[in-house]
Amino acid sequence: MRLINTNPELFELEQRVKHHAKAMNRSLPEMRFFILDRLEFASLLEKHVYPTSPSNIWEGKKMINKKLQIESGQESGIYYEVVQTGNPSYAYLNNTNSPMMQASVMAHVVGHCEFSELNVLKDSNMDRTEFVMHLVKKVDSSRFQMGEKNYLNFWNAAESIIPLIAPHSQFNLNRSVEDDTHHGQETDSAVPEEENKVLLRPFSHTMESLLKTSSNEQIWQEELQKKTQQEQISRQGYRLFAPCQDILGFLKNYAPCSQSEKSILNYMYVTHSTHDFVVRTQIMNEGWAMYWEKKIMMELFKEKAVKGIIDYAKTFSGVCFPRPFFARNPYHLGYNLWSHLEHLYEKGKISLDYWEETDQQKKNEWDKKPFNRPIQELENLVKTITDYEFLRRFLTPELIFKFHLNRIPKQQVKGMGVNKNDILKEDDHWSWIQPNMVKNEMLNFFTHFYRPRIYIIDNDFKDGGLLIFHRNDYRKLRKDWIRPTLANINFIWKSPVYLVSGNTLYSYSNHKMDEIEVNEVSFGQIAEKLQNFEKPFVV
Repeated sequence: MRLINTNPELFELEQRVKHHAKAMNRSLPEMRFFILDRLEFASLLEKHVYPTSPSNIWEGKKMINKKLQIESGQESGIYYEVVQTGNPSYAYLNNTNSPMMQASVMAHVVGHCEFSELNVLKDSNMDRTEFVMHLVKKVDSSRFQMGEKNYLNFWNAAESIIPLIAPHSQFNLNRSVEDDTHHGQETDSAVPEEENKVLLRPFSHTMESLLKTSSNEQIWQEELQKKTQQEQISRQGYRLFAPCQDILGFLKNYAPCSQSEKSILNYMYVTHSTHDFVVRTQIMNEGWAMYWEKKIMMELFKEKAVKGIIDYAKTFSGVCFPRPFFARNPYHLGYNLWSHLEHLYEKGKISLDYWEETDQQKKNEWDKKPFNRPIQELENLVKTITDYEFLRRFLTPELIFKFHLNRIPKQQVKGMGVNKNDILKEDDHWSWIQPNMVKNEMLNFFTHFYRPRIYIIDNDFKDGGLLIFHRNDYRKLRKDWIRPTLANINFIWKSPVYLVSGNTLYSYSNHKMDEIEVNEVSFGQIAEKLQNFEKPFVV
């Protein structure tokens, strides 16, 4: 691995790319480019896209096999780039790329870095890579202190619950847990602390009390809730006031672990929490990167800083190749949606006047100057929404046809369970299905990402047990996964762990799992009871 400034040609290209990005008013964090060979790329991917990881953890059988395949020529090992966003951002280039490809990769990275900096979920933390390197040292120290066996057992338990990370969920830590240092200010219904202070409550016979709409009973209930809240926090240091979907984050903060164990949980959480951001914004993010990559590359070709425009066109078309909705290509869908929106904003077609117009001919000929620049309007979307809202608002039936999202190979239609009524037309090879069906399926993915929705709802169930709730959405849990998952959470929590799924209560403690039948409760009932300082579930 070496810095890009060791190669004068690539360093000059980097400066040209940054120059054009700044000329286009792109807001960029500091970007650091490195050059890697194929083996270094494979190693980097195993290290979760960070330049370092705890010693020997990544060097497993999978990585050894990958090295043998690359060295023997069985594996091409072609990776154009890998980027770790942050401030600074780290981007890694493959030394096998041509100068033209290196320029396009750097232009692509510009889009990723800006998107991570601007987006509402903001995945651009200050000095994140350096912080991970600090955590690696702590994990290596923990390995020595814990001993190899204890270390590997805890590492495997923590690694198994990585899918239960949800830092951007509606029910993340900030919106679910209140402790001595955090009082839920980030919830939608939060009230500033200054407005919530009551210095003196008037006696019941005063004029002020007579004018108040609150009854003495309501006042007493409020005081009782505050007292209960304070008692819960003082006893445990924190309390749940809403279901918590970020289970690994909860365990990282509140599990009774040693400092060595907490360092492992911290490392797992920091290195994998970015995945949630990627899943929720992949279409917008990749589309934004392709959008600015093309604009910057056109400027480079104009000034003849790079050669090979035909090769670039072929590569760009290969990356932006249309696919059906179930195998969607985020590069194709994202880039074309951003380009389409730019055109609409240029014509003033995203406005109240346009939508209120009833004359279709006038709408077809609509061409009014927008209030803001189109690019400014696109930036506002980057700052305010994620993929779900992006598709819900702008993916129309016409665009679904245009982007070939509803075109499915005929042999796959039967296996997908598509009704004949949902098939609009067919030819010898393809079937076109209802666009609304496609859109609903895509929105369903961004609602729950095809994962069961699991929440912590009680940290003191049956004297210290951890109670987990499976939200019913007609997707059943795999029974062969329930026992090992509960066992690993029990290993970290060091107390019994319980899971409510439908009308079954599973419990795991002392290497033994039991299950009993219970009355099914809804997620709404659980949330309401937590807000009212009540036990959310009682057997």
